[in-house]
Amino acid sequence: MRKAASRVATVLLLLLMVPTGAMAYLSDVVGHWSAAFLTALEARGIVSGDRSGRFRPDDPLTRAEWARMIVTGLGYGEDAARVQGAPARFTDVPQGHPDLGYVELLWELGLAEGYPDGRFGPDEPLTRAQLTVLLVRAAGLEQRAAVLHAARLSYRDAGQIPAWAVGAVAAAAEAGLIAGDDQGFFRPAATVTRAEGAVLVARLLDRKGLLFDLEGTLVAFDPREGEGVVRTAFGEEHPFSLAVDAAVLRGGRRVSPPALRVPDQVWLILNGAGRVRFVEAWYVDMLAEGLEPAGDGRVTVKPEAGEPRVLAVQPGALTFVNGRPAALADALGDGPTYLALDALTGAIRYVDAVRADVSGAVALVEDDRIWLEDGEEFTSYDLAEGAIVVLDGQPVGPYAISEGDHVALALDADGRITYVEIVR
Repeated sequence: MRKAASRVATVLLLLLMVPTGAMAYLSDVVGHWSAAFLTALEARGIVSGDRSGRFRPDDPLTRAEWARMIVTGLGYGEDAARVQGAPARFTDVPQGHPDLGYVELLWELGLAEGYPDGRFGPDEPLTRAQLTVLLVRAAGLEQRAAVLHAARLSYRDAGQIPAWAVGAVAAAAEAGLIAGDDQGFFRPAATVTRAEGAVLVARLLDRKGLLFDLEGTLVAFDPREGEGVVRTAFGEEHPFSLAVDAAVLRGGRRVSPPALRVPDQVWLILNGAGRVRFVEAWYVDMLAEGLEPAGDGRVTVKPEAGEPRVLAVQPGALTFVNGRPAALADALGDGPTYLALDALTGAIRYVDAVRADVSGAVALVEDDRIWLEDGEEFTSYDLAEGAIVVLDGQPVGPYAISEGDHVALALDADGRITYVEIVR
């Protein structure tokens, strides 16, 4: 039986505007903690590099740069371009300023205000407290922030958070948009980097439901043709093909298309021609000893170690029993059960159960017949036509069965083998 290998997934982002130009790929974000986020943003035309292809992820984020990111991310990039030549509202963002249109749209959308003296401060770096207030406005959480204006924050430096930002920090943390560092500090006066600002845009868009064009379980993929099929959480299947310049990431790192495999969980961004220009793949799985019904679309999972867990099952979850498509009800009961989980919700999206009738050590393989040893007794079983043989989670031929292997066998009504799971 396969061994489970869990990975913690990071949520990426989707934006509404779809650029049609080829991706240049940011040259200075390889290996950076934000690389996957920034690559996805670039695929959507939200961020780009300078003339040398650099993004400068660790540089301070300015107010004008934030205006460009958030306005474009919310789908108002074309509107910003139309007002680029409008009369300047702010004294320090005159006509001809490259970000004038974005600053104007930010003001018109009610997401930012200037200073009382008529300035906007386009080149001023944003602090975490300042950006949190702007983020809360963009998320439509101002009323919630007002309710939480006197909240008791648990950060170790909560006393340093300005009173005007307390409600926003509380609301943003509650919504999962921002958090403290791994030492428990919020650091309200710290300057926000360009990478941090981009990640906050991602979280905001996630909250607004502006995720990827398509996400779900990869149920088929041909790396030679760059074509595959994604099944959504509700069971809808969508074919796709990779663009020539597609960026494929796995666990946040760039990989080649062959690294995609069934049943990965994938998030896709399309280009203007409908081809996939960005793929992020993650995998979270679990090996269990059986499933029992728990009602309301849930099952009780009995893991190999630890206490039983109750997990939801996606309506469109794929279920296989002994290598063949089956109903979830057929996968209930005791026996090795391989589960793939949704990286965000923990719900079950793929079930592969072995419900064996007999098991034991192979004493002899003779043409289409297998002899199992049980103490001093030997029992023979014939392979049915079309029998499925699995080794390390991959289908193999009957030739892979060797003397000494431990096998689990599923039998048909005539006692013939329909499924073999080889355990080595």
